[in-house]
Amino acid sequence: MRVALVTCFNADWHFGKLPSPYVPLNLLGLAAIARRNGHDPAVIDPTLALTEGRVSDGPDFHRQVAELICASGADVVGLTTMCNSYPQTLTLARWCRELDPTVRILLGGPQASVVDVATLREFGWIDAIVRNEADRSLVQVLDRWTTGRDLAGVAGTTWRGADGVAVREPAAPLLQDLDDLPFPAYDLYPFERIPVAFTPVEAGRGCPYGCTFCSTNVFFNREYRIKSPTRLIAEMRYLQDTYGLTRFDLVHDMLTVDQRWVRAFSAALVGGGYGFEWACSARTDRVDDDLLATMAAAGCRGMFFGVETGSQRMQPLVRKRLRVDDVLPVIRAGTERGISCTGSMIVGFPEETVDDAVASLELALDILRISPDTQAQMHVLAPLVGSPLYEQHRDDLRFDGHSSDISLFLLDEEEIATVTRHPDIFPSFYHIATPHLDRELAKAISAITYTCPTLFMALRLAGADLRQVLTGWTSWQRRHVGPEKLRPDYYLSAFVPDLCRYLELEVLAPLGPTAPVLRDLMAYTEVRYTLQRRLTGERTAFRAFDHDVRTLNASLRTGGGLDVEHVASDLLFVNLTAPRGRGYAFLEVSVPRGPDALVRPGDRLEIRDPVRQLLSRPELIIRNTSQRRAFAAKHHLTERHLTVLGLRREPATVATG
Repeated sequence: MRVALVTCFNADWHFGKLPSPYVPLNLLGLAAIARRNGHDPAVIDPTLALTEGRVSDGPDFHRQVAELICASGADVVGLTTMCNSYPQTLTLARWCRELDPTVRILLGGPQASVVDVATLREFGWIDAIVRNEADRSLVQVLDRWTTGRDLAGVAGTTWRGADGVAVREPAAPLLQDLDDLPFPAYDLYPFERIPVAFTPVEAGRGCPYGCTFCSTNVFFNREYRIKSPTRLIAEMRYLQDTYGLTRFDLVHDMLTVDQRWVRAFSAALVGGGYGFEWACSARTDRVDDDLLATMAAAGCRGMFFGVETGSQRMQPLVRKRLRVDDVLPVIRAGTERGISCTGSMIVGFPEETVDDAVASLELALDILRISPDTQAQMHVLAPLVGSPLYEQHRDDLRFDGHSSDISLFLLDEEEIATVTRHPDIFPSFYHIATPHLDRELAKAISAITYTCPTLFMALRLAGADLRQVLTGWTSWQRRHVGPEKLRPDYYLSAFVPDLCRYLELEVLAPLGPTAPVLRDLMAYTEVRYTLQRRLTGERTAFRAFDHDVRTLNASLRTGGGLDVEHVASDLLFVNLTAPRGRGYAFLEVSVPRGPDALVRPGDRLEIRDPVRQLLSRPELIIRNTSQRRAFAAKHHLTERHLTVLGLRREPATVATG
């Protein structure tokens, strides 16, 4: 049977940039099993089709993707699902049914697994759902449908009976020995064209912990399983021998639970001399200095730590139970050993107070100050079906059009209407009330972490009370930012200019001698943000600074202070805007002051044939038509940058004013 396995649409859009494709490891694994059992799988990625121009963004996107799917000649369309794109997945499935009424439509993945009965009840074009792990059930479904039989007795499935009513079969047992799985069908996906730092390889499944916000424990029943070091390394060697790959993301929710396994795996890597580099996820209480040193020596170059909250009071309430005081030493120790560390947190827990939320922001800033290579995430809480938090609050979910950044609100009007009708199916687009925490403050803390953390590092160093700054912001926002501006994407695309206006009017003056430095840093942050988010039609922006803001911005990420040189630092920001939807890049050109300055405020600038220049030389020629002169500015874009941004496709003349 011909089966088209379709990836989730990656809804992680940022600031006018199209989403990035990702290697669909789960589907490649299922494709290998289906092929081993005599079926004919293909893998179709809507995100990749969009970035490669085979479909276009806009109202016809889903129909175009459905046409690609149906053109594959599939008898069965299997769509994997995640909470962030579930409405879009259902829209795509509906188009597949309209274009080919005979095709069977099958859903799988985390979201469909936990809302299976409700999905079949409300969306008549879905034929069946394979719940949780589908390593066994997918093949059984395909075998049954090949011979025209229904799915009665196929464990782990929910299917539509002859009367249209959902039939829910008992759960399928989890696969215990992951070494029995075939290598994923990597040949079915052009992952060599995907610009990823680390190629994903499944190391294992399941997390034994029971955090209140997480639904993973439902999907894997809290059963921790991991491949043997021999099996895992064999797959890494296969990718090296076949595709020349040596950098891997070892996919497992919690790789370091079994430290003996980690040591054995690390020893095997060192002993084999493969030269692999790899990344993984862990808990800060499941590593120590010795283990970090062992992992680093074996090629570990990245670690993701789910910290969840910087408040020690909140740790037991969310059942994470970490010691917050241990987080920074662990991340610092990893960084010192060459491991790029990420600390991930959540804001918006129902029990959370302002002090708890500010503690999380403080910890995020501390993580970022360790090194330019450290990262911090701050997600607004999303109620996930199956999580203890969802079960406790499922009857009191609230909708305000602003969803967590794990479910970015990029839906059309029809999909929004569907979401609002079915909170039980799409709860991640809702929120839980926070009686002791202003929701706008929670949103702001998340946005600050992603958009202007160095500005808040500087405010803190200058003696500002971040609690007062944030509560003052929410009060100011209610008075000065109208509801027409507070669109669902406000905190992604228009937040910083309003925040800077508030800081200028109500925060900077009392900070005394540091205010001028902060004002320069604020202006630097705002102009970069404005260009990146395309809040202005300008392609260039000239700003005069009294301090060396670039050095200050960089030093804040390495624990530096506010004692920046009081020297002129005039900068010309040149926006190298790519074709629509392909992202952004811009140059920062230092411009000397004085009577012979290359650029002055109000000058008209022109960049002729920027794409041709970028492709042919390391410098960009900028013409100052007001002064009738030209100068060269070096650019930092590599060949990979140019390809990803799509600058090769649309040579043009950019005139700016």
